[in-house]
Amino acid sequence: MDFFEVVIRNKRYKNFNKDQIRLNTDEIKQLIACAQLAPTISENQNYTFIIIDDSKIKQDLIELVSNAEWLINASIILAVVVVTVSETSEDLDDTNIIDAIVASAQLMMGATANHLGCDLIVEFNQEGIKSLLNIIDERLEVIALIPIGKTEGEGSKGYKRSLSELSHYNSLGNPYPYD
Repeated sequence: MDFFEVVIRNKRYKNFNKDQIRLNTDEIKQLIACAQLAPTISENQNYTFIIIDDSKIKQDLIELVSNAEWLINASIILAVVVVTVSETSEDLDDTNIIDAIVASAQLMMGATANHLGCDLIVEFNQEGIKSLLNIIDERLEVIALIPIGKTEGEGSKGYKRSLSELSHYNSLGNPYPYD
């Protein structure tokens, strides 16, 4: 599948196949490699992915995410964990968060290219998830959960603005002159 096909197919999926076949190690390795190869601002890759496939942990995650019963059917759920404070101060380190978001987006595109569906969850009980996943370092935060697996039905593209609404030419308010 070429890149533009992947972009067009990339959607949010919540309807995972109940008879999900577990992803094998090579499939998971390929997804994590997509994230590993993503460009970074910090050059440090101060993020990690916790790969969750245990049904008990998935069930516990459901309790920490609103309206998420569908998570149980995902083949895996990736918790995106980021060092959120600078090593030299207590200040928030946005570069690590941006790097993790770019890596996560690239990983999700890799899932789509492999005919897997995924979603991006950013609202959950942070302290509960950190406790469940044994994240005790206070500098670490879970910034997202990414469920991945074979899907049933259509995903959701969500609302998409037009190209002319998304782009401006040389200054804000001057629409780019698309033909």
